Amino acid sequence: MSPPFPAASKTLALPWRNLLFVGLVVLVAGMCFLPAGPSFNPGKPFQAVVALLLYLPALIAALACPARLRAFACRPLMPLLLLLFAWAALSVAWSNSHRPHDEFLRLLTVLLFLFACTQGVGDDLARQRRLLVAGAGVLTLAAIAAMAQFAIRPTADNRLIGFGVMANANLFGAAMGAGILWLWPWRFQNANQRTLKWLAMTAMAVALVLTFSRSAMLAVAVSLFVMLVIRQRERAVQRLLWLCVVAVGLTMAAYPELSQRGLSLRPQLFARAMELVHAHPWLGMGLGAEFALPVVGGNGYYQVHTHNLFTQLAVELGIPGVVLWSAIWLGLGVRAWRHRDLAVGRVVLGLWLFATVLVQFDLPHLIDSPRPGWLFLWLPLALSLSLPRPGPRFPAPA
Repeated sequence: MSPPFPAASKTLALPWRNLLFVGLVVLVAGMCFLPAGPSFNPGKPFQAVVALLLYLPALIAALACPARLRAFACRPLMPLLLLLFAWAALSVAWSNSHRPHDEFLRLLTVLLFLFACTQGVGDDLARQRRLLVAGAGVLTLAAIAAMAQFAIRPTADNRLIGFGVMANANLFGAAMGAGILWLWPWRFQNANQRTLKWLAMTAMAVALVLTFSRSAMLAVAVSLFVMLVIRQRERAVQRLLWLCVVAVGLTMAAYPELSQRGLSLRPQLFARAMELVHAHPWLGMGLGAEFALPVVGGNGYYQVHTHNLFTQLAVELGIPGVVLWSAIWLGLGVRAWRHRDLAVGRVVLGLWLFATVLVQFDLPHLIDSPRPGWLFLWLPLALSLSLPRPGPRFPAPA
């Protein structure tokens, strides 16, 4: 196997690495359980805890060793990402955002999250596995708690929601889908561990179905289908058949509920978004720009985002922003495919497939405060930064 990429992460002292690791787990736990502010944004307790346990240690580690920071900036896809962030920061100059400093802070926190992942987890397979399993465990607890609350006090629209920043059916469904894909590729030798893995995935799958989030269910189905196909083993074929049977059965059972909402205004939103893109094709309206999209024939119903990540990027950052992010996202998919023989490579590939489908319909904000989108947009990118250099084919993990 070729050497890890690069070795700078190993220069960080173990206590600091452990602190960053804890901060990453707390980030996921905070999304699940800490109270949110307006519009499902992280509340002040969440922001304070994550700043103390993740952002501040990551910032200190970066400033204490410029060589470590330079190594981070030179990892695959990072030059393109830094260029995208520079363009996004520049676009604040012409944005109508009421709090432009918040946009700069969001850019900084995403970078600190990526840096913290490379330093607190890096290319250590055991730490990668512990992070993903711990995060999936937290999401499983959130799924069980949400279903218990739902049984006692159903929501008005009869769709399961979570807590805090996930107190929305689509956001919670997206988080459940990400959690399933965090666990799926890992093998456990211990029978009790295998049982816990499948129980956790079942709990998250049930919670996902109860959200009636069509985009999240479709995204999970596509991801699992591809993940099973690439295994090319007899058991994989059997599981693929079972997946198809379960998917058809669930679709038939839930079809009345799923079809009741129609296309959920997505075609109208796309058309309105393209009008804004045509009005500001190159510069966009600026990062964090505030706008309203009138839909349903102009009867007074408005949406404040496009429900599609790429059109949202086009509205805010113009064609340059879309081109840069498309190059980054395609590059991430290529790296994940090349490393599909590694368990973490399959995690990244599964999340890449999941996000590629999901963001066509929901969770359109790329540069945002910590919300469920981070779990399948920024996390796979962070994990990919520590994948090995291109080289000989890797043996399948035991």
